[in-house]
Order: sequence, then C-alpha cells, then structure tokens
Amino acid sequence: MAMPDQLMFARRLGPTARLLIWLLVGLSFVVIDARYHALDGLRSGFSLLLQPVREAMRAPGDIVAELGGFFTRHRLLQKERDALLAERAQLLLGVGTAQDLGRENAELRTLLQLQARPGQQLVRAALLYQGHDWFSQRITLDRGAGAGLRSGLPVVDAEGLVGQVSRVYPGSSEVTLVSSPGHLTPVTVERTGQRGLAAGGGQGQLELRYMPAQTDIKVGDRLLTSGIDRVYPAGIPVARVSRVSRSQSSPYLRVECVPLAGLDRSRAVLVLVAEPQVTTP
Repeated sequence: MAMPDQLMFARRLGPTARLLIWLLVGLSFVVIDARYHALDGLRSGFSLLLQPVREAMRAPGDIVAELGGFFTRHRLLQKERDALLAERAQLLLGVGTAQDLGRENAELRTLLQLQARPGQQLVRAALLYQGHDWFSQRITLDRGAGAGLRSGLPVVDAEGLVGQVSRVYPGSSEVTLVSSPGHLTPVTVERTGQRGLAAGGGQGQLELRYMPAQTDIKVGDRLLTSGIDRVYPAGIPVARVSRVSRSQSSPYLRVECVPLAGLDRSRAVLVLVAEPQVTTP
C-alpha cells in the first residue's frame, strides 16, 4: 500500500532522458571551463594525483633504455680496449725491432772499424745456432771452407774475443768459445802488463791461473790477448776481472773473470784470417 507522500503512478526517467541530462551537464561544464576556466584547479589536482602513476608506468621503459645503453657502451669500450691492446703490441714490436737494429748497427760499426786495420783479412759470419755439452761450449757459424776458413782461426765480435774455429765444413764451421773448459788463452793485464793464462771455466766464466799471491791485480782489470801463442793477435779484449781471492794453502791467487765478448749472444762475428803485418823501422 502506498505511503501518504508517495505517488501512486511515479515513473523513473528512461535511458534516453538520463543521457540527455548528462550531455547537458557535460556541455555546461565545457562552456563554463572554456569561458571562465573554472576547472583549471580541478585539472591541476588530478594531474598531481596521477603524477606517481605516470612515473611508475614510464619506469620500465626508462630501465630498458638504460640497460640497452649500458650494453652498447660496454661493447664499444671492449672494442676500444682491444684496439688499444693491438696498437700497444704493435708499438712494443716496433720498439723491440728498433732496439735490435740499433744493437746490430752498433756491432757492425765496431766490426767495420776492426776491418779497417791495415793488412787485416777478415771474414764476416753470423751465428746459426749454439750447442752445449758436458765437455765444451761451441757455436756454429754460417761460413766454412768455401769462405776460406780453417781450424785454429780466432773469432771476435764487437766487444772482444769469442773463441777459436775448431771444425770446418763446406758451408759452416764450429767455434770453441773461450769459456769452454780446457780452453787456454795467453793474456796480459792491461793496467800492469802482467802476463797470465786465462782458462775456460764453463758456464760463461774464465779463470786467470798461476798468478802469484803478490801480483798486483784488482777487480775491474781488463785482460787482453798477449799474442805470444801466435794464434790470437795481441791486444784483443778477452775478459774483465770479477773477483780476486787469496788462499792460505795455495801460493797462487784465485782470479775469476767474465768474458767481454757476447759469446753465444753475438749475432755478427769476424773470423781473423790473417794478422795485420807489423812494419819495423
């Protein structure tokens, strides 16, 4: 039963009427906003409320872009690093080559000065390989009988005496080093003129034997060939004194020496085929 204030036949608005009402309301808001800017404050408020939402929605895209840039920069840095390493290797190779050429040129200049001595006949040779055994130390040269070499000829490099030709083949020859055990070289001390006998001690060492305990010899003295054996010309540097020790049980000094020549390290050597002739007045 209807209440006293309730209409018996009240009808609700239909969908079309409600749509028209909302259209009128919306159009009114548009006109008011366009004419009086009445909704600017509301719009600003909604913009502030939605700012965190917009940032959250944009964050995945920013992260993906940053990661892509990181990997791109990483690849570029790797390529630059590889290029720098390759350039550094080339520069080091060039420096090493230049140093080798400088050393070789210095050796050749010194050898050319030796070759300029009047009457001296020399044969230039290069080191092929070196071979060590328990009894001797030898190197093999690229010149042999075809270049006029024979056993017994002395071999020198830019710094001093290397050794003596011991075997000759048609295209190569073997040289016994001055440091070979059992190899004896008559020498003289450059500072005092004292004569002695330098014996090979192996492992690139020499020993000056039979020097009386009262002999004036010091560390750093240079030993030169004396020439009394008529095998080595006089005046070729042989070794430098590295240690002098005295023993109570022996009348002789123990004098250890280091060869001046490069021995098995020299690239270019000279074989003395003939001594320079000395003219006497």
